[in-house]
Amino acid sequence: MKLIPGRYRYADAHDMYALLGVKTLPKEGMPEREIHGVRVYVRPLPPAAPGVRRNFQGLRVMAICPCGRRLAVGRMGQHRCKEGTI
Repeated sequence: MKLIPGRYRYADAHDMYALLGVKTLPKEGMPEREIHGVRVYVRPLPPAAPGVRRNFQGLRVMAICPCGRRLAVGRMGQHRCKEGTI
């Protein structure tokens, strides 16, 4: 899998916000788009339980590998395709 270049090495959350053109991720998510040759989308924020304050939004910025697997952008470096590519 191809990795998205970031400010230092590979894209982190702050780099992805800039690449997506947002300051915060929208609650409704974002449709699929291509960034540096990688198909990326943002999952919608699931509703919180009543009376629970949300501190962690989960892994919402997702990438689609050419093998078809969907994984968080931050986990792309850990993914190995069946073809043996990163």
